[in-house]
Amino acid sequence: MKTKVFPGWYLVFAAHVLLALIFGAAYSFGAFFSHLQANFDAGRFSVASVFSLTAFIYYAIGVVSGSLADRFSTRAVVSAGVMLLALGFFVSSKASGSLQLFIASFCSLVGLGVGLVYVPTVTAVQRWFVRNRSQASGIALAGTGVGTFIGPLAAGLLMQHFSWETTMRLFALVILVSGLWVARLVRGQPQELGLLPDGDRPSAGSAGPQTSQQSGMRLAEALASARFWWYFGAIFCGSVGLFIALVHINPYAQQFAISTTQANLLIGLIGAGNVAGRLFLGTLGDRLGARRLLLLLTGALVALNLFWVGAQGFVTLALFAVLFGVANGGCIALYPSVAATWFGTRHLGAILGALYVSVGIAALVGGSLGGLLFDLYQGYAASILLGAACALLSVVLILIAGRQGVHLPAAAASLRS
Repeated sequence: MKTKVFPGWYLVFAAHVLLALIFGAAYSFGAFFSHLQANFDAGRFSVASVFSLTAFIYYAIGVVSGSLADRFSTRAVVSAGVMLLALGFFVSSKASGSLQLFIASFCSLVGLGVGLVYVPTVTAVQRWFVRNRSQASGIALAGTGVGTFIGPLAAGLLMQHFSWETTMRLFALVILVSGLWVARLVRGQPQELGLLPDGDRPSAGSAGPQTSQQSGMRLAEALASARFWWYFGAIFCGSVGLFIALVHINPYAQQFAISTTQANLLIGLIGAGNVAGRLFLGTLGDRLGARRLLLLLTGALVALNLFWVGAQGFVTLALFAVLFGVANGGCIALYPSVAATWFGTRHLGAILGALYVSVGIAALVGGSLGGLLFDLYQGYAASILLGAACALLSVVLILIAGRQGVHLPAAAASLRS
């Protein structure tokens, strides 16, 4: 007798592919870095700021996209995001004559596109699972790592044969066709199909699929809690080093005479590590507890940034990139799981969107400040040490957040860990 596959796993597959597309596109920016510098005759701070501002927009817009998906159709919001992302790459490819026009088109359209896909997709996964939430979240968010690995490498390989403008147009085509195809599988919650999370059946006397597991704090209630803001700060500090690495590891490597191909590979290795971290560490989070594992992985980021300070050859940088990707991947997979445990899932889209504003600010600080510190000191040591210090502070803030009391509605008590 065949066992029917729980439809939530189809959503996980769709989320994995969508996140691979949007972040493969976004993080391919590192491969375009030197081409954009040469085309616009711009400094590292100016070019790095394009990525930082874009990331700020797509994380900041999450509070809007999450609220829209909570109230309307997750599938419609995600599909709109895919179309805007594809349009962003196409329009930007036509802006080679003006840095200002490139910044305006890339930052606004790509930022909005990624933002409309990311939070609604991640939120949907949290609603489809409870017992296997960390595992499902890890598999879905592993798509970010796959995209981070494939995106820069694909861009680098294409630019060996085509211009950066043509490469962006090819990216736009792939995003549009693949993204809209897989978005058809997206459903915001199991109740749309008359199901319960994890494929459970309603028990006698239960409220039924329409209300079960749909409890939790409203956005206003979360914003009024101390726990929200301590966690907001923790995610911000834990994300600063990631954006320093993603934007600057390529030019950092090239200053040691490492080839462009190998420098692009380093970005991809961070992505490969992300995949491993999200797939395997997400599952481990269901066993050890999401918050406990998050603390361990954030602490590992401190040590890894210190290791990066002394890494100069390709082998040592590759080792750093993989391990750094594993630790960051685990953290990113666990952030929404911890949020769902603390705040419930009823209004999780809006709450996650608000929390992810911190990641947008981190992108703005990490990418731009990393470039500015290089321009000032002609070296990356100060930027890397900044990432280490922020990771250490993140550990402290997670500990504080865990000790704050939050009064969830009684129906949400089962979501606590």
